Amino acid sequence: MKILGIIPARGGSKGIKRKNLRILNRKPLIYYQIKNALESKHINDIVVTSDSDEILDYASSLNVYLRKRPESLADDITTLDPVIYDALEYTELNNKKKYDIVITLQPTSPLMSPVSLDKAIEKFRDENLDTLLPVVDATHLYWKKENDKLSPDYEARLNRQWLPKKYKEAGAFLITKREFVKEDSRFGENVDIFILDETEGLDIDTEMDFLIAETAIKRLKITFIVNGNNDIGMGHVYRTLTLADGLLGNDITFIMTDSGETSINLIKERGYNVISTKKDSLFNLLDDINPNIVINDILDTKFDYINKLKDSGFFVVNFEDLGDGADNAHLVFNALYEKTNPNPNHRFGYEYECLNEKFLLNEPIEFNDVPKALIITFGGVDQCNVTSKLLNLSSDIFNQTPLEKIIVILGGGYRHNIDLSQIDSRIEIHQKVDNMQKLMKKADIAVTSNGRTIYELTSMGIPTISIAQNDRETLHLFARYNKGIKYLGISCTVTDEDILNSIKAISNDDNLRRKMYHKQLKSSAVIKNGLTKIIDEISSNYWKWKHEKNQN
Repeated sequence: MKILGIIPARGGSKGIKRKNLRILNRKPLIYYQIKNALESKHINDIVVTSDSDEILDYASSLNVYLRKRPESLADDITTLDPVIYDALEYTELNNKKKYDIVITLQPTSPLMSPVSLDKAIEKFRDENLDTLLPVVDATHLYWKKENDKLSPDYEARLNRQWLPKKYKEAGAFLITKREFVKEDSRFGENVDIFILDETEGLDIDTEMDFLIAETAIKRLKITFIVNGNNDIGMGHVYRTLTLADGLLGNDITFIMTDSGETSINLIKERGYNVISTKKDSLFNLLDDINPNIVINDILDTKFDYINKLKDSGFFVVNFEDLGDGADNAHLVFNALYEKTNPNPNHRFGYEYECLNEKFLLNEPIEFNDVPKALIITFGGVDQCNVTSKLLNLSSDIFNQTPLEKIIVILGGGYRHNIDLSQIDSRIEIHQKVDNMQKLMKKADIAVTSNGRTIYELTSMGIPTISIAQNDRETLHLFARYNKGIKYLGISCTVTDEDILNSIKAISNDDNLRRKMYHKQLKSSAVIKNGLTKIIDEISSNYWKWKHEKNQN
């Protein structure tokens, strides 16, 4: 079965001048459909038909036939039917062969993939169709105008998912049997549709379409490799979710190893594709997904692991990595760790924090002359159970400060016992909180661990006392030099007296608390720009790497 692909490309265009030669992601528009036809497993020959010597000159460098369109077929009112018929007749005459199937491939659909094209050809062949045309789902509430009067074009005003399906023709291709290609038609009797997704079905008619296509063609496959469990907490999961939300629109997949159901379900609930696997199956999965970018948020990586990712052709980005693989990655972000002389691929400091979008949407707290509420939060797990230590101090806190309320936030992984019957009525206890920023809004002072929550409290302008829960948290330097935070050290060396005295000092000294508040506000402005800064760094470095790779 011989198949001919015909690509009609006029030199003139009313909407966008020289549209078919306009550059889209460093290639002329016509390039993409020629590429699809060349990469198809089923198309035997390709002919480009045009009235433009410039277009034909470009196409002559590729493995296609050329047809200089007769002047009678080059005006604005000529439809595609006679153009396709002319190109078919010309090609068959010159090649001295007959084709069984003819496919019209319009250059104005550059986002269609050769995979979709081949699937359409296979559907056409397997179902013995006469004609197959592509469509996109256009199910919406429509209005129509008849005799200058508007009226709804639907029977009942329903949510989109309950409306009758409607489809809009896409110009990506039209497949038809040779016998139905005529000067005035390319349709047989047995017609069916092939549904393309919204991206692949995009037709470029306007300059705005060009802008959309330019963005869509740069859509990336991004795979996050992340761990979350009771031992390491949920910070890595929350950070990657924030970053994934910032990269929305790209093709995103999460791969999780050594992770608990809580963390896996959290990502699923946000609508992302999650694959839970064993470490020894990781690279088989990556081969199947074939991402452009792999983002690791798994603590310290090994040199060989990063090297294998790079050898597989992936651009590798790591977060919070102090392992020997860090210097081998393409890009490393460590918001919690600082180095005086970082390698060129490292980005250190609080300006690279992925602040949750809920905090981006909220303004900092207003300063109260008399503090009323203390907030206590020690992450998803609170492995050292500092929360209980603070609850034991609650009577002294209430007696020796003007504080009237203590707000306690327990993470989803908190497994220690609290006797609620012994809890003072002035203490609120919350667990598995979705609105941290809302509770923080009520606070004047905070006590927390030395992890990501430090940045959230800073973004809210809250004077904070920080206690590291493990050796790794002692390496987070932000709390040590930020004058809006009082850092007490690691929990095993911090006494009840240390904690109580710090709370008293900040609560009872208006000038100290005010200074801490303003220092937090100053850092807040920087932290709130961190997500944008990270995404810009990943994007610019990826495309630079990609360009250099293509040059070699």
